Amino acid sequence: MSNNTLATHGNERTMNLNSVIFQNIIDSPYLKNIAELETFHEVQTEAQRNEPFLKGTTPSTAWVLMYKFWTIRLTVKQIESLIDNQHSVYLRGLGFLYLRFVCKPDQLWDWLGDYLEDDQEIILQAGPKPVHSTIGKMCYILLHDQKFQGQMLPRIPVLVMRDLESKLEPYADAGRAKVGQRDHFKYVE
Repeated sequence: MSNNTLATHGNERTMNLNSVIFQNIIDSPYLKNIAELETFHEVQTEAQRNEPFLKGTTPSTAWVLMYKFWTIRLTVKQIESLIDNQHSVYLRGLGFLYLRFVCKPDQLWDWLGDYLEDDQEIILQAGPKPVHSTIGKMCYILLHDQKFQGQMLPRIPVLVMRDLESKLEPYADAGRAKVGQRDHFKYVE
């Protein structure tokens, strides 16, 4: 991570998103509306204004903004400013999700591991049954599970996944999330 360049991997065009959500993002009217945003600060301000929510393959503002960040190729310092943002938990969530899609798998722990005990609350999905979580639980899911909010995550190589699972074990025992348990979030009626 020297010289402020974030080492990425995978598909340079699609950001490792599956073809359905990628096409939905590209076709999204919201992406067309924010096309003129060219800098990190402009996209960050837009994200703070909209408090993006995540939802499956629907191109919500979160998915579109995450892709927009990809088009401007965030630096290490910009990613750090997202995941450590003091003013918007949604920017933090976008930063972690961005990392999960573009970061080299063997660097995921270095980025997300320190946040597993972060209890800042975040609403991941709006609507009649909003999905509440914490940043720590979100990071656990991003490191452990194959899907996040219905969206397939990029595959993590077996050896890297074994290492992650051993590092995640203390967090599962501490009640952050149980290994194999998929209901990591609290649903509010």
